Amino acid sequence: MVRRFRYFNDRDLSAMNISRMLEPSPRWLRRHSIVKCLLAAFPESHDQWIQFNGEARAYVDLRDPEVRTVFLKRSFEPDFFEIAVAVLAEGGVFFDCGANFGLCTFGLIPSMDSSRLSCHLFEANPDLVQYLEKSKTVFPAVSIKVVHGCLADRAGSSRFLINSEFTGHSHVDFAGKTIVQNVVLDDYLEQNQIERITFVKMDLEGQELNALRGLTKTLDRGAIEVIYLEVRSELLRRYGLRLQPLMAYLRQHGFRVFYCRIRDLLGRQPTSLRFTRHGLNRLQLAEFDAGVDDLATDLLAIHETRIEKAES
Repeated sequence: MVRRFRYFNDRDLSAMNISRMLEPSPRWLRRHSIVKCLLAAFPESHDQWIQFNGEARAYVDLRDPEVRTVFLKRSFEPDFFEIAVAVLAEGGVFFDCGANFGLCTFGLIPSMDSSRLSCHLFEANPDLVQYLEKSKTVFPAVSIKVVHGCLADRAGSSRFLINSEFTGHSHVDFAGKTIVQNVVLDDYLEQNQIERITFVKMDLEGQELNALRGLTKTLDRGAIEVIYLEVRSELLRRYGLRLQPLMAYLRQHGFRVFYCRIRDLLGRQPTSLRFTRHGLNRLQLAEFDAGVDDLATDLLAIHETRIEKAES
């Protein structure tokens, strides 16, 4: 009898352990349609632990199609993790800005020396905070702080529009019904006595520039080494913004910007620059074309203090 119900929650037979059920399944059976059928039959089973990128684990809602894809493929953003491991190989402070379900953070930790890593996850969607808090319990040896708030350049609050199906598409919007307190990162660093940030990942659905302006004092003193940011011109235009002011802001604060995704490197000349953080020298990077103003990709910004000076 125990074996018969091994895929169900011990206290609730209406909740199925979908992850455990499909884990040994062949690839052809791991499909969205199968998971959706299981969710329809067992509607209380949407919250699940998933495993991806080898040993990484996270607690997620399988009703979200993007998360479900990670579950089915057992893989998430290999380009990002190659970069993150290269930057944080020696440890450091990681800011996950726009954490969503925290897959970037919880996918990174298993491959790192946890004693030398400090992670700060920022998420505006209140519905996701409980998932982040539960996922972090898997890594008790790592310093992980989950912060609920909307990253901005000033104190106060913002209206947030929650996309109930694609949680990663939720964003700041005057039509939003959810009021979220703003977090100004300069203030956060001061309050938490953080001197430097090794690596920042930003995926803020078009609010990247506002979040960076909230880091002005930190940027002015050169206290951020590397920034990995999602850049979507379409999302910037939603706020009346363009790509060039964002790139200019990074250059103004001493950053060189690079293409870093494999698909963007085809046909582009690899950079000849060498970096003092030696893990970066293993990466394939190409200098960003400053004339581009319409883009949909991820970019890597590296501070000039991490670029080796050419010998005269």
